[in-house]
Formats: sequence, structure tokens, C-alpha cells
Amino acid sequence: MTDILNDSQPMELPLPQDGEQIWNEGNYYLLGAEIGEGYFGKVYGCTDRWSNDLVAKVLLPRERTQDEVRDQWEQELTNLLSLRHPKITYVHDWFEYRDMFYLIIERCQGDLRSLFTIPDFNGELWFPSLARDILQAVEFIHRFGYIHKDLHPGNVLTAYTRDRMVPSKTPVISFKVGDLGISRLESDVNVFHTMLAQWMLPPEAIDPNEFGLVARTVDIYHVGLVLLSVLLGHIPTFNREEILAGKPREMAEALPSRFAPAIATALRRHTESRPQSAGDLWEHIVGSMPQSMWPI
Repeated sequence: MTDILNDSQPMELPLPQDGEQIWNEGNYYLLGAEIGEGYFGKVYGCTDRWSNDLVAKVLLPRERTQDEVRDQWEQELTNLLSLRHPKITYVHDWFEYRDMFYLIIERCQGDLRSLFTIPDFNGELWFPSLARDILQAVEFIHRFGYIHKDLHPGNVLTAYTRDRMVPSKTPVISFKVGDLGISRLESDVNVFHTMLAQWMLPPEAIDPNEFGLVARTVDIYHVGLVLLSVLLGHIPTFNREEILAGKPREMAEALPSRFAPAIATALRRHTESRPQSAGDLWEHIVGSMPQSMWPI
């Protein structure tokens, strides 16, 4: 590990390079091209010595100090290690290299947004399996006292499981929840110090006195927005006035889908009126499905 100087000062660091090989405790990672970028850092494709297909999430200082980046890295690592579940992206390794903080995470083949580009995409067909996978992940996150707070189509990932013995076999597609970087224990959430994306604000983040406190039901609301996107085939956005007026719920109710009433319950403005758990929302969805749609 490199000695760090001036931890309290922002640092400019050289970015990883395509083709760079990084060793950590007997394993090495061959970095590929950059495949994504967010506020906290960049994501690169990579493989390890076992030829596993992975990604390297590199947290960068940007305008933050090294100490602040380390805190963010440790928080996300704690979340990933605490919340190991088949429907949540899996962390393989973590280390510090050249004053930058790495998370090595399983690689998924895309996110929900990529499905919307499929010609003749039919959200009604995808809906049951997708909802089941997402809600299992959310239920697990809540069971351990956490709130995700950042569920949106870009953080619902598509994973392809291939049969190595029969490479020609069509891969099985499942969905996983990723990016636990801003997840927090529910007891630590404060509406006035909670980072939420403006385009997906729930009503309680705007007016907690009227609609209730920001708690685990924020994830139920966000799942409602994700599932609304699935039926629409695109991601809707709402301004603050529309959110406070209940436009997302009204849009869900207007859809000609058997799943519309369940989505509408998740998008109710008052937190106490929504399903109080992911399992409760799943029961609403199951109740709308004919038996011919099982198993999913």
C-alpha cells in the first residue's frame, strides 16, 4: 500500500490505463476500457487470472480529499460485504493501489435501460421475473436494516448465466440490484442530510411533514418508478410539482396492464399508504397474475 501524504487535501491522480495489470495478494487484474462514470468514480472492464469477467470500480478524489474518498470506499465495501445475496452484485476483491481505491465486482451484461432498446420490447412479459428479482434484493437489504435510496433503471442490472459445458445453449437472464454506494442503515437516515437524485425524489423527501419520513418505503416508491418504466418502455421523469400532485401514481393507474394497480400502490404519496415491505408489494403483484403465468 502506498504511503499517503496530505490526506486532508484534494489530489490529482493518474487514471488507470487500458491494458494495465494490477496485482493484489497473489491475484492480478487486467484492466480494460472505461465502461462507465459516476460522481464517485469510474468503472472499467477487467478480468482476473482465472479469466472471470469483472469490473473495477475506482473511487476518485475529484474535488474531495483522500480521507473523504476512503470513507466512501469503506462505506460501499461494508454494504457489499454485509449484503451478499444472489440478486445483489457480488464483490470479489477490494484494495488500495496508487492512492486510489478499487472495488472488484461481478460484471453484468447491461442494465434495464438496455432492454428498452430491444425492438418491440414488451414490458408486460418481462415484468413478473424482473419484479421478483428486484423485490427479493430489496427485501434482503431491508431485513438487515439498510435502505438502498438509489434504485433506478441504471442500477437494475442484467446478468447472463451461461452453461460452460454447452456454450451454444441460450443463457439464462436474471436481474440484480447494484450500486450500494449511498445505501445507509435506516437508523442513520436523516431527510435533511439524505442524497437523492432530483428526478426521482419521493414526496416525503420534498415535504416530510405532509407525506412522512424518508425510510425504507423510499425504496418501495423507487421500485414503483422502475416498474412503471418497464411497462412504459422508457424512463419517465417528473418535476417537483408533479411529484407532489401524485402524477406518477396517476400515470400508473392509467396503464392498460394487469400490473398497474400494484405499481400504483407503490407510488402513493403518503408513506403509510404504500406497501410497507418488498414482500407486501410482491403479494400485490402475485394477486394480479393468472396461474398460467407461473412458474416465473
